[in-house]
Amino acid sequence: MRMFNAEWEVVRDFEHDSPITDLQFSLDGRALPEDHGLTLFDAIRPLLPWLGDAPGTGIHPVTAPASGRDDASLVLNRRSKLLLRIPTARLDDARKLSGTTIDPGCGEIRIGTAKPKPLVPFGTLYTPLLALDTDDEIAFMQRVEAILTELGIRETTLLCGKRRTIRAPEGQLTGFSLMIHNLSMPDSLTVQTTGMGRDHGLGCGLFVPHKSIKEVAID
Repeated sequence: MRMFNAEWEVVRDFEHDSPITDLQFSLDGRALPEDHGLTLFDAIRPLLPWLGDAPGTGIHPVTAPASGRDDASLVLNRRSKLLLRIPTARLDDARKLSGTTIDPGCGEIRIGTAKPKPLVPFGTLYTPLLALDTDDEIAFMQRVEAILTELGIRETTLLCGKRRTIRAPEGQLTGFSLMIHNLSMPDSLTVQTTGMGRDHGLGCGLFVPHKSIKEVAID
């Protein structure tokens, strides 16, 4: 049985060649730190030393339930995936991660099989953390609008989420979650391909399709 999604029906046949692709890996392990952007990047970068060099490329945050323990960890399950945003030309190189073992801070994790996931031009995009070197929401939104204008993207709806802080090489990195709505299909691909802000390797500023504003509105 296939669930019907009106937007997917529109975008699924939209033909495009993207220089950027997502590559999804299965994971076999027990746990991952909740704040895992830096440790995950540090664990993978030696295996893929080019990762994050190209604009818009990096590592998406891993989605997994919180353990509820004092160690502030996430519990990995069958639905937890490692998702890299990489140059399409590097797909074969990145597949070499399959079969390797890393330890981002809560024990060893074995990286399994890889599956390419081409970018999908949904009209609504979301990033859990966008860092633009300000912790002021008004200044943050002004910078987002300026970036979109530079990209030639207008008449969108922006929804800023709560302020968040993660570890970064220079210390603490602060930003906000962000949803962008009413994007055309070409503009959606532009935002996903270029990303926004800094530290894409830590999972910041990488946008993915989003079906609802609820997550951003209430977080």
